[in-house]
Amino acid sequence: MSFTRISAAAALAFVVAAGVPASGGATDKATGGGQILVSSDGRGPGDTIAFTAQRRTDGRVVGNVNVIDRVQGAGGKGAHFKGDVTCIEAVGNTAKIAGVGTLDGAATGFTLIVTDNGEGANAGNDLITLQYTDDATCEREDGDDDAAVELARGNAQVTDGL
Repeated sequence: MSFTRISAAAALAFVVAAGVPASGGATDKATGGGQILVSSDGRGPGDTIAFTAQRRTDGRVVGNVNVIDRVQGAGGKGAHFKGDVTCIEAVGNTAKIAGVGTLDGAATGFTLIVTDNGEGANAGNDLITLQYTDDATCEREDGDDDAAVELARGNAQVTDGL
């Protein structure tokens, strides 16, 4: 899946893992990595993503996102996006993560949305959306995950720290 380098839209796969911080207080958290099955042009391996995001008990947000966009003409290596997480909001089984990173040498905001549809053979595939945007916030908007795709390789787990 090729990422669009415009204000919105592009989807990709990833994994989110849950946990509770050592202090014992629950916080919103998402970590992991994964791959979609094939590139958006259908000619090669799918894009890959790895990330970690957590709101700590003191309110600080830490984490990063790394994406390899397997675009044509990149010699099989793809375009690399690396970003720092500035916010995370989890509601139920969906997490929204945002921040700022670098794509092709230019500063770019991002919003990553993941939906955890459960574990095991009876669960549905998890969903993911990655948007490059000038307004990288965790303010949830109806329809901002409309470009979600199924995560065919990987897994998602979301911890809603309530």
